[in-house]
Amino acid sequence: MKEFEITGKTVDAALTDAEEKWGLTDNEYDYEVLDPGSKGFLKIGSRDATIKINMKTDFFARKVRDYISDILHFSNGSDNNDVNITYRTKNSKIFINLSGEHLGRIIGKHGKTISALQHISNIYVNRITDIKVVVYIEVGDYKDRRKEIIQKIAIQNAKRAKMTNKRIQLDPMFAFERRIVHEAIKGVKGVKSYSKGLEPYRYVVIEPYRSYSNSSNKDFRRGKDEQGESNHVERSYT
Repeated sequence: MKEFEITGKTVDAALTDAEEKWGLTDNEYDYEVLDPGSKGFLKIGSRDATIKINMKTDFFARKVRDYISDILHFSNGSDNNDVNITYRTKNSKIFINLSGEHLGRIIGKHGKTISALQHISNIYVNRITDIKVVVYIEVGDYKDRRKEIIQKIAIQNAKRAKMTNKRIQLDPMFAFERRIVHEAIKGVKGVKSYSKGLEPYRYVVIEPYRSYSNSSNKDFRRGKDEQGESNHVERSYT
């Protein structure tokens, strides 16, 4: 996740310095002794020990949890004292779970607040790590319920696009919501979906096959949208 070297009079001293400097705990890092150091003879030829610290995902998960806790603590109009924040990790993925009462304001209308919180948490953690880390914030069963709603919206609009033979543009969505739409559209014959626009206003377009052949849209002629993704009729995009 992140590596750095540190020196000290002894290996133990170097480890202590690393823990104090970064706020590490025992289970949040591994280390490798690069040079055990030497006391020398009569202090002649003595040298400090050098170790390499490798921070684990758990360290960054804790930092993200604390970051979210601070945001919720200082946010206005939310009763966040009863919110319990826990985390788990899997490889380079961090899963944050929020539980408790009065979570409605944290979720926000159509999940916009919690999605924004997840977005800035990803920005925060990736500024302090050496490799890409993905943060997922879960609030009870909200995402499962939201997924069902988005799937229904996608299928209803797909059927309408097919019936009217017209393109339908959905409201801007976050990336994970657009992925749900594209997956749902795969189950409806005769229509395909693709994404257009720039974040945070990127949206999904649902279009029947027939309208592709008659389309004069320059995006289809060049086969690319604003993000450089192909709009080929046989594929779906986020």
